[in-house]
This record gives sequence, C-alpha cells and structure tokens, in this order.
Amino acid sequence: MAIPSGWPTGTYLETVSAAGRAALLQLGVQKVFRRGEALVREGERSDHVILLVQGLVKATVTLENGRVALLNVKVGGDVVGEMAFLTGKPRSATVTACVDTRTRVISAAQFTDYLTRFPAAHFDLDKMILRTLEWGEQRRMDFNGYAASVRLARVLAYLTDAYGHQGGDGIALKLNLTQGEIGSLVGVEEDTARREFRTLRDRGVITMGYRSTTIVDRDVLRKIAEL
Repeated sequence: MAIPSGWPTGTYLETVSAAGRAALLQLGVQKVFRRGEALVREGERSDHVILLVQGLVKATVTLENGRVALLNVKVGGDVVGEMAFLTGKPRSATVTACVDTRTRVISAAQFTDYLTRFPAAHFDLDKMILRTLEWGEQRRMDFNGYAASVRLARVLAYLTDAYGHQGGDGIALKLNLTQGEIGSLVGVEEDTARREFRTLRDRGVITMGYRSTTIVDRDVLRKIAEL
C-alpha cells in the first residue's frame, strides 16, 4: 500500500513542513489496524502517538449512563493519542478503526525528539488540537441552539465537506458509521437520528446505504442546516 502523495486539508501531515512530514513518516513502526480494532482504549495508560497514514478512525467515550458517544472522526494524515502524550493522563477516548487503517505507532520518546528537531511541528500539533476542541465546542453550541433536524444536517454538511467524495449520484460519505453514531455527534438519540435520515431521504436530499450516505442535493442540505 503506497503512501498517499497528498493529505486532506487541515490534517497534521498537510500542515507540517515537507521536511517534517518526511521525517515523521519514518518514525515508529508500521501497523495495520483492521476494521473494528481499537488503536487505543479509554482509560488505558500509555503515551505513544499513532500517525494515521491511510484509513479512517472514530473516537468514542462511554457516558455515565453506559451509552457510547461518538466524539469525532479522523482520517489519514491525522495523529491520535496526542493528549495522553502531552498530559501524561490516561487515554480520554477509545479510537477504533472504521476501515482497515495503516498507521505508524510512534513512542513518546521518538515523538518528543521529533518535536525538538522540528519546533514548528509542535505549533502545528497545537493547531490540530485546537481544531478538535473547536469542533467539539461548535457541536455543543449547535446542541443548545438548534433542533435535532438542523444539528444533524449541520454535521452531515461538515462531514461531507471534510470527507465526501464526488460521484455520479452525488457526494458519497463512506465513513462506515451508523446513523446513530452520526447522530451522537450532535446529541441526537438513535431513533431520532434514523427518523431525520428518513426525512432527508424522502425529501430527496440524500440516499442511504449500509453505513454510507450520499448527498444528492447539497444546497438543500445546507439550507436545512441554516448555513
């Protein structure tokens, strides 16, 4: 499996310098996490970081009532495990491969040395963390200010812009996430998420497949999302 020549906008490997990118891709050991396999688990004590080279992962947390909530998704070019590396605290979330995902597992010592050799990469790491925090803050603001239909449309619009692939039938969103998982990003119960997905389908905005969604009318989706 070849290393991608380009990286999604906003990912860590897209933002670091060419020299920093080349050096980072040589660190650690290569490991492929199969679909459904956990890269790290919530509560475990470890401080290595994992560079996603190709694939897709989801970060989840277990709530006090036992439910599992989806926090975010990350793709090739991103880093996971950075918070435990920086703070020394237990892992704050479980990160699971949504598809077979190729990575480089980098020890804390190696990553510390890397950031020392490439100081600008530390700033880029901070920016990546800030974007993640801003994502969470925006979802909380949406939760307090908008109905479930608007919140779901907003998160679909975001995911489409970030991870969608243009095809003949529309913009395909193949994240291997359930409707309930996508709904949990914006605090929508699974039954409500399914109902809102059906409503969007019946309005001709989307088509639905197994763990996939195609945006047929992006303009209407953004109108529903009040964007």
